[in-house]
Amino acid sequence: MRYHREKGVRDPDIEVQIHSGTVQKWTVNILHPEGEFLRIWKLIFLVSCVFSVSVLDPLFLYLPVINDERKCVAIDRRLHVIASCLRSVLDSISLGNIILQCCCPCIDENARPHEGQDGVQLVTDAWPIAKRYLWSPSFAIDVLSILPIPQVLVPIMVSEMRGSNALKTTKMLNAVVVSQYVPRITRIYLSWRKVRKINTTLPPIIIVLKAGLINLFLYTFASHVLGAFWYFLSIQRETACWHFACENYIGCNRSSSYCDHSSGNYTFLNDYCSVEKESPTMFDFGIYLEALQSGTVASMDFPRKFLYCFWWGLRNLSSLGQNLQTSPYFWEIFFTIFISIFGLLLFLYFIGNLQMYM
Repeated sequence: MRYHREKGVRDPDIEVQIHSGTVQKWTVNILHPEGEFLRIWKLIFLVSCVFSVSVLDPLFLYLPVINDERKCVAIDRRLHVIASCLRSVLDSISLGNIILQCCCPCIDENARPHEGQDGVQLVTDAWPIAKRYLWSPSFAIDVLSILPIPQVLVPIMVSEMRGSNALKTTKMLNAVVVSQYVPRITRIYLSWRKVRKINTTLPPIIIVLKAGLINLFLYTFASHVLGAFWYFLSIQRETACWHFACENYIGCNRSSSYCDHSSGNYTFLNDYCSVEKESPTMFDFGIYLEALQSGTVASMDFPRKFLYCFWWGLRNLSSLGQNLQTSPYFWEIFFTIFISIFGLLLFLYFIGNLQMYM
C-alpha cells in the first residue's frame, strides 16, 4: 500500500490503480489462452458438446408415441421433462463458453514477435476481445447451437399436425430437427481442433487405444442417432397412412393426429393401415414396417424401445443397409442411401486409422 509522504494517508486514486492492475494481471494469468484453466475448460466443453449431440439430442426423437387404440399420437411427457432438463444443463455450459469467449484475452496475430513476451502479444482490453468474437462465425454457430429447438418445436409441431397440412408440417419438422445438427456438429469440429493443439506426449499404446475408442464411439453414436431417426420416421409414416386413408374414406373428417385434439371412431384404419403382410389393402411402410409390427412405436417402455432402435441402427450401419427393403417413398430411399454411404465412410475411416498405427 502506498501513502503520501507529507500527510501519511492513503491515496484512493493510487489504490484503485493498484487494485485494477492486480485484477487485470490475475485475469490475464488465469484466462491466458495457453493456460491450464482454459485447457481444462476446452476439454470439458468438447465432452459436453459431444455428449449433447450423440446421446441427448436423439432422445427428443423418441417423444412421439402411437396410441394404437385411438389411432393418434401422444407425447411422452416424462421423457420430455428429463431430456429438456439435461439439455438445459449442457446448454448452460455452452452459455458459459460464450461468456468466456467474450472476456478471455486472445493472442494478437498481427503483432510482431518482439513486441510481446516470448514472442506472444495478448489483447487484454474488453471491447476488442468481445468485438473480435461477436463478429466471428464462431459466435453465430454457438448461438444457433443452444437454441431450444428440440425442447420446444418437437412437441408443438407434433400437436399441430392437422388435416391436409399434416404432411407439410412433418416435412418442416424433419428439416428443423436435422438443421440444428449442422451448427452443433460444426461446433464439435471447431472445439476438437482447439483441443488437438494442446501439446501432450502420450505413449504409443495409449494413442492406439485412443484411436480405437474414437472409432467405437463413432459407431455407437451413429447407431444411436440412426435408430432414433428410424423410430421418428416410422411414426410419421403411420400418420401419413392415416391421412391417406381419411382422404379415401367417406365420412372421415380427421382434423388432427394429436391425441389431445383427436376424437371419433377410426377403426377403419385397422384395415387400411394394417401391418399384417396378408392384408390385401396393406400400406407400403417399407423399412418402417418392423418398428410397427414389433409395437416399438406404441411402447411407453423407453429402455425397451431405445435398445431395439439402437440395435436396428447398429445392425444396418454395420451391413451398410444391404438388407433394407424400401418403399417407393422418396425420403425413405434417401434415408437408406445415407445409411449405406455413412456406414461405408466410417469403415474407410476405421481402416485408415488401422493402417496408420500398424
